[in-house]
Amino acid sequence: MNSRFLARAGIALAAVIALGAGLTACTPATASGGACDQSQKRNLGVVAGSTANAPAASLPTSATAQLAAVGKSNGSVTVVVPSGKPQVMGTTVIGSTAQDAVVCQNDQRTKLAQITSYIDGLKAASPQVDFLGSIDQAARNLGSHPMGVLVVGSGLQTTDPLNFAASGVLYADPAQVVGDLRSRGLLPTDLKGVTVYWSGLGDVAGSQTPLTIPARSNLQALWAAIIKAAGGTLSLLPEPASGGAASGLPAVSVVPVEAEQTKTDWTKPIVIRNSDLLFVKDTATFSDPAKASQVLSQLVPSIEQNGAAVTITGTASKDQATNNTSDTALSLRRADAVKAALVGLGVPASLLTTAGVGYDWCGWKSETDASGRYSDALAEQNRSVILTSAGVSLCG
Repeated sequence: MNSRFLARAGIALAAVIALGAGLTACTPATASGGACDQSQKRNLGVVAGSTANAPAASLPTSATAQLAAVGKSNGSVTVVVPSGKPQVMGTTVIGSTAQDAVVCQNDQRTKLAQITSYIDGLKAASPQVDFLGSIDQAARNLGSHPMGVLVVGSGLQTTDPLNFAASGVLYADPAQVVGDLRSRGLLPTDLKGVTVYWSGLGDVAGSQTPLTIPARSNLQALWAAIIKAAGGTLSLLPEPASGGAASGLPAVSVVPVEAEQTKTDWTKPIVIRNSDLLFVKDTATFSDPAKASQVLSQLVPSIEQNGAAVTITGTASKDQATNNTSDTALSLRRADAVKAALVGLGVPASLLTTAGVGYDWCGWKSETDASGRYSDALAEQNRSVILTSAGVSLCG
C-alpha cells in the first residue's frame, strides 16, 4: 500500500472520529438512561483489511450486527489491519451523546454506515499477514464490558511466531502450538472473557491453494485453542467469504496444503461447518448440491483408504428450544443426507453410520451474548456435521 492510500485511510477514520465530536446542536445526556446513555458502553476491536491470500474484505451481515450493537451502546471501535506488520488505524466512538432520541438514532445509523464503508475499504500495507499480533492490538482498548473482537480474514498467518507458510504448521497439534506460544510469552494478553467473532476463517483466494476439510478443521482448532489459552472464546460467523483477492496488494507467502486426502488423521474428529454444506434452514436439503458434493468429495479417498467405519453425526443449534426432540431429528436427517452424498461419490455404504445429537453434546456452545441476548451468529457455530472413526469423541 502506498503512502497516499494510508493518508486517505487516516483522513477517513479521522472523519468518523470527528463526527462523534461535532454534534454541537445536541445537548449531552448527563445521566444514565438518557436517549444516548453512556453508562453501558460496549467496545469492539476489529481486525480487517484485504490481503493477497483471501477474498477482498467485506463485512457480512452478522459482523455488521456486532458493529450496530456497539453503536447502540454508544461504544467505540478500534481498527487494526492484519498486515505483516499490524496497522493500528485508531479508535473511534460510533455511538452518540445526543439527548434527543431521534437525533441519537440517526447519529448511530450514520456512524454505522461510515465505519462499515471505511472498514470494507481497508487494505494491507506491508507483505505477509499477522493475525495474532493484530488481535492482540485490537483487544487493548476493550474496557471492562467488551462486545468482543471481530476478525475478518482467512486466518492463514504468514509471519512468526505462527507462520503457516512453514511446512507442517497448518497440521500441527493445537496443544503443542499453544504450549510454544505460552512458553515464549506470545499469547494475547487482553482476551480474558472476550469472544472473538471470526468471519471467513479458512476462506482463501489469490494464489493460495483452497483448504481441504482436514486443513480447515485443524486451522479452526488451532485458533480456538490459542484464543482459549488467552482466556477468550472463538465464535465462527456463519457467512463464508467468497470471490477473488483485491488487486495490487503486498505479497503473501503461499501456505502448503496437502493435495491428497490420504493423510487425514482419523484419531481426531473432522468437522464440516454448516456454511460449507449449505443446508436450507430447518431442513436436510442442500441449497447448493454441487458445492456440497465438492466439499465432501475431498474426504472420499481418505475414508476408502482408512477402510474402517466412520460415524457421521449431525449437531444442531438450540435456537431457544425447550427440548431436544426436533433438533435431534433434524441433525440425524442432515447426517443421513451427508451419508447419501458420500455413497453417491463412491464410498461403500458399509463404511458409514449416522447419528444425530441435536444440541445435547460435548461441544455445544452458548448462543447468547454477554448481555444475555440470543445471537444467531453464535448459534451457527453449533450447526455442523462431524465425522469420527471408532473410539474418537465428537470433541476430540
